[in-house]
Amino acid sequence: MDKFSLTQALNELNNGEISKGKAILNALTADPTTAEQALILLFKVSMREKNSNEAKLINERLVSIAPSKFDYVNTLVHLYLSSGDTETAISKLTAFISQNPKHAHAHFLLGSLARKLGNGLLAKQHLLSAQENQFPDIYLVKLEIALVYSDLLNDHQSAIYCLEEAIKIRKNNVNAYFNLANIYEQMGNKSKSLELFQQVLVINPKHGLAHARLADIATFTPASALEYEQESLEIIKQEKDNSIVADLYYALGKIFNDIADYKKAWEYYFSANRVNRSYIPKYNKNEVEKLTKLTLERREKPVTSSENSELTPIIICGMFRSGSTLIEQILAASDYISAGGEIDYIHKTLFNLIANPIELENTANTREFKDGYKRELALRANNREFVTDKRPENYLYIDQIKSIYPNAKIIWTERDIRDNSLSAYFQHLGPSLNYATNLSDTLHYYTAQQKVKSHWLKKYTNDIFTVNYDELVLNPEKALKPLFYFLGIEYKDESSIFHEKRNIVSTASVWQVRKPLYTSSSGRYKNFSQYIEQSISSEEFDEFSNFTR
Repeated sequence: MDKFSLTQALNELNNGEISKGKAILNALTADPTTAEQALILLFKVSMREKNSNEAKLINERLVSIAPSKFDYVNTLVHLYLSSGDTETAISKLTAFISQNPKHAHAHFLLGSLARKLGNGLLAKQHLLSAQENQFPDIYLVKLEIALVYSDLLNDHQSAIYCLEEAIKIRKNNVNAYFNLANIYEQMGNKSKSLELFQQVLVINPKHGLAHARLADIATFTPASALEYEQESLEIIKQEKDNSIVADLYYALGKIFNDIADYKKAWEYYFSANRVNRSYIPKYNKNEVEKLTKLTLERREKPVTSSENSELTPIIICGMFRSGSTLIEQILAASDYISAGGEIDYIHKTLFNLIANPIELENTANTREFKDGYKRELALRANNREFVTDKRPENYLYIDQIKSIYPNAKIIWTERDIRDNSLSAYFQHLGPSLNYATNLSDTLHYYTAQQKVKSHWLKKYTNDIFTVNYDELVLNPEKALKPLFYFLGIEYKDESSIFHEKRNIVSTASVWQVRKPLYTSSSGRYKNFSQYIEQSISSEEFDEFSNFTR
């Protein structure tokens, strides 16, 4: 009778009688002998009908009657993830692991998910558990753990060890070589990173990303630039991923800029940004103006606490490509300051709350938020008194930072905006920096940011110091002595030794800050003026060429 009823339900569904089929299946869920199979069929129907809420409820019932079957909890986790409910997804996985503590796949899934969410300690715990419990693809586990160490736990030596172990497992898989090359590049080891990117190309000569990265590391002559151009264009013809195509165009722009063929460099940079704009969200001037307005209207926030006075953040703000990485490296040459890089904790936690200032303030005032940021700073402190945080978007949260850390210092980097906007235009930046793909949009974003800077200057006059990039490279001591005095630290000619540091630099300036100070980037926009004029509207060109601070 049960078999007949299941068959009958299937017949009804196949004949298009969905309601009748579902009614039979719902009745069968009351019988323990047919409940699981009936729920599986109901789940398939709900997915076909694109009813995700019903699918979740059915999947919940499957998990409850078969709590040891990973397939059910795996599907449920992905349903919650697809609807943006990561908290519930994690709780479902955690509950499954508590009942099945040696389930390697569950540990791997939770570890990978935690890594993507930025929870390094949770990710490390479960990825190591996946390894200990014989997850079948140890190579993949090594890759994931290496990313946790390098991206979240600031432990690059452990990341290198994991990737070297992965290479021993699969010598002809490019992923470990590529990730290892990234780390050596961030450490400033040019020969090792070049060797590893070239090894990727030995395994896969058409690997677009590795080929593009050679442009940042190798030195080109006019002849080798033409050879590189030919190889790149061949890869572009076959490449279907627009992000990689854009990378290759940016790389071509870079090598022709290096050999002073500015016309060809501009053509490739122009193509790169055209491709980039095709797949990232369009820059929305109204949204930026709204964001600015909301920030300016926030009520003055009282000091709520002084978090760990032995550890003080130095917040470096300013436009992307305005000299922030250079300043961070110079400061990190001091015995008192550690380079924290771009810590995304504040922006990731608070950005979606800006439209709701009360919720934003309440969140920033929680013990969880304060402890989370303190943990990120401590992870990068290296026993120093100060830690830099140069996440560009931090300029939106100066009031929240100063409320928690009253002694926090803010450094604002600036340079000629024409050079600044062009430098950003020449980089493949992510969706959050989409203004960079259009010179006019960059000027608009800069103007909005300056309004916020003026606002904070009125509130925190004695805690904000502006460093001008062009003045810095022209006369380092004149620019840096007042900055170090502002920080309460003696200047010891750090500008002459910063480039020798082999700390991690994970921004587009990774190779520039490995050199002594140079002035060739000041006035760089003049090399491209005639090509810019030919490529953009006369209105945009007038705005660009006439823009002064």
